[in-house]
Amino acid sequence: MNRIYKSTLLSWIAFIPCALSLHAADINGDHTPNLGEIQVVTVTPTPEPDDVELKIVFPKEGEMKSSWPIHFEARLDGFPVGTDSLFDRAKEIYVEPEGQSVHIIIDDRDYFEAYEALFDALDDHDLYFDQKIDFDPPFKLAPGKHIVRMFPCRSYGESLKAPNCFAVGTFYYQNKDDKNMKADLSAPYLTYNEPQGTFKASQPILLDFYITNCVMSKDGYKVRLTLDGKTQRTLIVWGPYYIYGLKKGTHTVKLELIDPRNNVVPGQFNTVEKKIVLK
Repeated sequence: MNRIYKSTLLSWIAFIPCALSLHAADINGDHTPNLGEIQVVTVTPTPEPDDVELKIVFPKEGEMKSSWPIHFEARLDGFPVGTDSLFDRAKEIYVEPEGQSVHIIIDDRDYFEAYEALFDALDDHDLYFDQKIDFDPPFKLAPGKHIVRMFPCRSYGESLKAPNCFAVGTFYYQNKDDKNMKADLSAPYLTYNEPQGTFKASQPILLDFYITNCVMSKDGYKVRLTLDGKTQRTLIVWGPYYIYGLKKGTHTVKLELIDPRNNVVPGQFNTVEKKIVLK
């Protein structure tokens, strides 16, 4: 097998651009973006290649790690990191110049990204490819139990949501104390993805998240979005959204997973709040 240290060599792979389709995100009725008014609208998910699969190799499930740094390894099949996402959406919202990546979340911290991988090709004429992604956390971890979640994302931050794209695992550092990390990974839970960081006020802001162990619908599970503590929308579709109308400055984005009775689902990951900056 050939091993190549930068998957930008896969940039010849392209997919048919995705046309945007905007419609209501609020269950109370249809809206179209108006200047000066905050609007949240769904956008058609970017097409996903078949057979993308992400697996955590190290640390093994439940493994105890005693020394720092902790080395992580994942395998990603069918989706090239470090390449540009060749879709029209890349012209509309913020794009990460390093290209497509794997977003990695440890516990409830902000995600960090892995852009580089070792590449194994079965042969020179096969579109199949298998990447080994290695990384160390960019921050120190406290002793005890930790949960790592990861998923592949387009260069503009949209996560791939097909089966086998989301990987989750638990590990321990220095001791097996569970008191700070009690999330039930068999119950419904939410994973916040975007927005995080700094954006241009002249562009719509991508809202993107993962749900696990539940299905979103008008009568089922939902996600409640609160902007700056006052603007609320109830989202009933699991997919990407655009936020319009946020002005320059610092804003707070809060997501909550809501059950069919409109109560917040208990769980360590099911209420998430992040600050973003628009310039």
